[in-house]
Amino acid sequence: MGNMLSSKEAEDDNWKSDARYAMESGTYCIICGGPFDLEGDVYNLDPKEPRYQWVYDFRLLGHTHDVERHRATSGNNRPRNTSSVEDVFLSERASFSMSGAGIFEVVDESGTDDIWYNTLWYKPASTSSLFALHEACIETSCRALDRLRGGATPSLAMLYQFLNARFLASHAHAHPKDDTANDIFDLCRVSYSCGPRSVLAMTRLEWWGGEYDRFYANPLDIPDLEAFVFNVLVASSHEQDSGSKMVLTMQEPRGIERLPTELFDIIRTYLPPKSVIKLHRTSKTLATKVPLHNAFWRDGLHDGSLHPHIWDLDIKRIETFRQESNITFSASDWDWRSVAKLLAMKRFPVTGRDARLDDMPLGFWNRCRIWSVIEEALIHGREWPPAQRRRDSGFEVSKT
Repeated sequence: MGNMLSSKEAEDDNWKSDARYAMESGTYCIICGGPFDLEGDVYNLDPKEPRYQWVYDFRLLGHTHDVERHRATSGNNRPRNTSSVEDVFLSERASFSMSGAGIFEVVDESGTDDIWYNTLWYKPASTSSLFALHEACIETSCRALDRLRGGATPSLAMLYQFLNARFLASHAHAHPKDDTANDIFDLCRVSYSCGPRSVLAMTRLEWWGGEYDRFYANPLDIPDLEAFVFNVLVASSHEQDSGSKMVLTMQEPRGIERLPTELFDIIRTYLPPKSVIKLHRTSKTLATKVPLHNAFWRDGLHDGSLHPHIWDLDIKRIETFRQESNITFSASDWDWRSVAKLLAMKRFPVTGRDARLDDMPLGFWNRCRIWSVIEEALIHGREWPPAQRRRDSGFEVSKT
């Protein structure tokens, strides 16, 4: 793409893509900025391709007591609520067509009739809204909320509360004719270092250059994820296991440092990776008693405890790739720590980025983008009490 993304000419360009017009009419996913119908909306894209079908899988999310307020048709028939969370409404898969009336349709409980709904509807007295969201965006966002907030509240309830709070706050401070009030995550913003946050922020040159494709890549189904990580491993330096390096200290052990290494081995099995790293970095003595071997980074990536946005990595497939290749070194020679540090990133620079990321699957890129949208909003937002927000923006790999 180059630096033309953030050029003065691009900033002054009043051109709007079809996706931007969809945003203004409220027919886009407010989490990822993607549409629900690609037919006729995207240049040089076949909407029937299997890789784009996730865009058509979406549901309506709202509060059970307020769903009827967003109804656009009369009648006493009710939609089926697939949510098991109290007070949260999650419809069955909805349908939408840009060539239709611009509203969403959901089959009623009997399966014989359609109910029409308006989403992102607001007026000054509103206390809630109804959101159309891709299933992939719901799952990714719920996983992010579970990681960043946790607690007893179900992730689906947290997601609705979070979206609704931002939606109401955005409209409460917006001009009545502001057509960007629905952009509650600043998806129209262009980052000078990482490019557009969504297709809503793309310039004319990017749009016609086909850069939109990554935004329409499935963030859940990433069949080439293991091949990508394997290539990153091969390209990484094969350093000696950093966890086995000798660390010299002249101080006498104090307090917890006096515990035997065998006891630390037991303790670390009950701790999440981030806590293990903090323990390792506490002192030089603990750095020797709580080493971070290659297996620590590998296992953390495998079970998703290290980077929760990579919850589906199959280490066995990576080992299969190694056995089928002509690589002579063993899996223990791989620099998993370096790979873990690289994969901790969720927003990738347009230029000057690590060459190991050149062949990143578009679906993985899109997953990281969606995750970072939620993550950054949680960290910097003011919708929830500060005591309930966690300040850690993700996972920082130890430099030890």
